[in-house]
Amino acid sequence: MVLPNLRILSGGFFTTSVLVFLAAGLGAKEPRVEILSPRDGARIVQEQSTILVSGKVSAQESRTPNVDIVFVIDTSGSTAHYAGVDFGDSKLPTASGLGGRGSPQIGIFGGGLGLGVPPLRDLRNSILAAEVGAARRLLTQLNPETTRVGVVTFAEQAQLVQPLTHDYQQAKQALEEIFIKGPYGGTNMAEGIRAAIRELAGLGRSERRTDAVKVQLLLTDGFPTLPIGGGRKLTLEDTDLAISAARIAGKAGIKIHVFALGEEALSYPRAAVGIAGASGGIFTPVVRPADILGVLEDISVVGIDYITVLNETTGQKATQLRLATDGFFSSALPVAEGLNRIQVLARSGDGSIARGTVSVYYEHGGKRSLELEVFLEKERNLKLEVERLGKTREEIERQIDRGREESLKRSQNLPPANEINEGRPR
Repeated sequence: MVLPNLRILSGGFFTTSVLVFLAAGLGAKEPRVEILSPRDGARIVQEQSTILVSGKVSAQESRTPNVDIVFVIDTSGSTAHYAGVDFGDSKLPTASGLGGRGSPQIGIFGGGLGLGVPPLRDLRNSILAAEVGAARRLLTQLNPETTRVGVVTFAEQAQLVQPLTHDYQQAKQALEEIFIKGPYGGTNMAEGIRAAIRELAGLGRSERRTDAVKVQLLLTDGFPTLPIGGGRKLTLEDTDLAISAARIAGKAGIKIHVFALGEEALSYPRAAVGIAGASGGIFTPVVRPADILGVLEDISVVGIDYITVLNETTGQKATQLRLATDGFFSSALPVAEGLNRIQVLARSGDGSIARGTVSVYYEHGGKRSLELEVFLEKERNLKLEVERLGKTREEIERQIDRGREESLKRSQNLPPANEINEGRPR
């Protein structure tokens, strides 16, 4: 089940040639269901009375299931602060701390994760660790055959760390390099967005693909302070530049799903909310940054917000169900001896529904299904990671809903004039 999200839509004009590469082929959204396994009419002989049902769902009208995702990760100095949870065995390499490059940025507004809060010496429990951990976790769920991933970071400047690739091991190494390098500096959000647009449009180092759904997943714990503010103060111009960059992305068919992590990001969410709105993406507030590990994967980039897998013959639903961000799903469905009619139902964001069905014959016997065992073990590990956060998924979902309402209201307000003109070092 995917956490419900508020989709913020916005218009605006566009003047760059990116549209030439991406606008063609964008059409109406119609939900589609493709059951890849088992095939219709298959005869399954195995020891378990539960079978693995997998496939692809989408609300995008396209000839292929291709998806291109760029992680746009904030590595500014404030990401050195505590994420709210001790992650324990995070399997992250030893970080260099501040990399010898000076102090992390300090929050402009009093309280929260900013002013007066010292950076962590062990970054394994930092906001940066949460960002990297969430991205690595999502990699384990995506389909490398059809989904490419890239990595861009932004602080004083934007950096392309990994062009779009099908090689997830390469992407994982890129994420680890971000963590090892550590956080530093201000927040040039606009440049991070632009760098990701170049890669998704095929104007950078990534090979161009015209038949893919293209998205940015932007993770930030703050708000823009560059290039106008010099990294040391909040300016409305920096916010406007970031939103303008997002408007370019939206006109080019690139949605930006924004995750605002922590009190500082949510103290002035004008940029985060505006970026999501200008690009047609989703804004997700994460009050405790560590919770991003259980939140990032709940975004569907293919327009599907609900899926269910049902054995129509027995009336039983799947006991385990995982819908990945790129629309691929896997589930463990109980079956009975003989004929079983299986239905997969998908609902798109606008309420449209699509169904797919197959019939299979099940016979008890033979060996245990290794694919099913691997899926169930993977689900247990993913569930355990979220449980270690100390909150249930329902609690996290309720907090997101409350935070979203508050952030939408705050985004309409301007910060006090003295906080703009007398910004403290970040």
